[in-house]
This record gives sequence, structure tokens and C-alpha cells, in this order.
Amino acid sequence: MKQQSTAGNVLNHEIAVTVHQHATVPADIVFDVLANLSHHMLWGGAEASTLLSMQAPPGQATAGTEFTSTAEDRICRMRDSSVVTEALRPWMFERVTESAVESKKHGTKASWLLVHRYEIEAAAEQSDVSYTCRLVRASGLPGPLAMFGFPVLRSLAMHEWARANKEGLGRLIAAAETSVRA
Repeated sequence: MKQQSTAGNVLNHEIAVTVHQHATVPADIVFDVLANLSHHMLWGGAEASTLLSMQAPPGQATAGTEFTSTAEDRICRMRDSSVVTEALRPWMFERVTESAVESKKHGTKASWLLVHRYEIEAAAEQSDVSYTCRLVRASGLPGPLAMFGFPVLRSLAMHEWARANKEGLGRLIAAAETSVRA
């Protein structure tokens, strides 16, 4: 599939997916792994794509922290510029990302605005983590991502996006659980 459109916002409404996972470590441990941006390269980042590079200040990110990264998945390459909008230890971490997306197959380009939100709920000495990724604005939907523009195909695309985000969240949880044992 080719890009749906290149002008303005091709979305009729934002697209969002939420995934959940249980962690066998306290909420503050999960938050600390998540908020330490310079260590994201060690576990790959928790989103659906594979993190390739990151330029971030050392230590724990706070609201207002800015960073850049590059990533890819099987469809696209992304160059991202992000700012942390909320960092409330140990409950919530949110960032807004402006992403320059380029399809691998045809080189079709688009710009996206995404909101990544992690909510961490304490459960005794364990925690439950929810990750929501919202695609708020898109100038285009390259390649197979065009399925999001067709109601009949949207549920298939949402299922795949949720599956990939669940894998990414699993990497975050595994990194948090491993950090306790190290």
C-alpha cells in the first residue's frame, strides 16, 4: 500500500493502543529504569520499534527533559525528537514525540506526533504497568500503515500495533526485574 496522503493530518481521529503487564518488582524500580533515558539502549526502548541510537542527558529524566533518538521497525525508519511532559515517580512517565518517518520500501516520508504514557500502579512489592501510545497527528501513513485509514482494516492494524507494543513493554519489565537481581 502507498501512503494515504501527504497534506495536513490524514487522521480523522487519533489512534491509540494500550497494553498492560505485571512486574515482579516495585513501581519505583520500573519507573527508575524507564526514566533513565541513557540506559534505554541497553534494553531497546519499550515501544513497538527497535531503538538504534539515543542522545539523552544522563540520570533520571524530569518534565522538560529533551532527547533525540532513531529507531526502526519492519516497515519504517524514524528520527525522533522527544520531550518528557510528566515524570511523577513512581506512578507516571509521559513523553511527546515528533517523529520523521520514512518507509523502507519506497522511501515515502511522513511526520507524526505521538504521546507515550506509562502508568505504574503499586501492588505490594510488585507493580502493574500500562503503556498507551497515541498517534495524534500524521501527515501520512506509509506502506502497510495505510491500513489505519480504512475502517475495515483498522482492527487488524490495531491488533498488530498492540502486539508489538506488548513486546516492547515486556522488554521494559524484564530490564526492571533484571536490575534488581544485578
